[in-house]
Amino acid sequence: MSNNSKAGQQIHDLINQYVSAVRKKDLTRIASLYSEDVRAFDAILALQFNGKAAYMAHWQHCMQFAPGDMHFEVHQLQVEATEQLAFSHSVNLCGCTDDHGKQQSSWMRSTQCWRRDTDGWKIVHEHFSAPFDIESNQAMFNLQP
Repeated sequence: MSNNSKAGQQIHDLINQYVSAVRKKDLTRIASLYSEDVRAFDAILALQFNGKAAYMAHWQHCMQFAPGDMHFEVHQLQVEATEQLAFSHSVNLCGCTDDHGKQQSSWMRSTQCWRRDTDGWKIVHEHFSAPFDIESNQAMFNLQP
C-alpha cells in the first residue's frame, strides 16, 4: 500500500478524535468513527463483534467497569493510506482510575483498518489484543513497549 500524506493526516486526525472520545467516555463520538459493517476483535469477552450495534453494546458494557477517569494513550502510531483504504497500528496504554483513585492501566496492541466512503473515513476492522504467556496461559499485562 502506498502512503498518501493527505489521507494519512486525516487518519491521524481521526485517531486524535478517537483518543479524546475514549478519554471522555463519549460513546456517541466513538460510534461515529465506525462503519455499520465493522468487524472487531477485542481483547475481552467475545471472539468477534459483527456490526456497529454489537460493538457499541460491547463498548457500553466495558465502560461500566471504568468507574473513574479513562486513561488512553496511543504510542508508536504508524499509518499507511491510499485514497480509499488505510490501516493504522500502535501500542496503547489504556485503563482507568479505580474506586480508590488509583490508576489501573496496561499496554495493548491495536490495529485499525479504515475505508473512505460517502460519510468519510470509517473503521471497518479493529483488533485489540494483549500478548499471553503460552506456558501459563495468562495475559501479559506488565510488558512495556
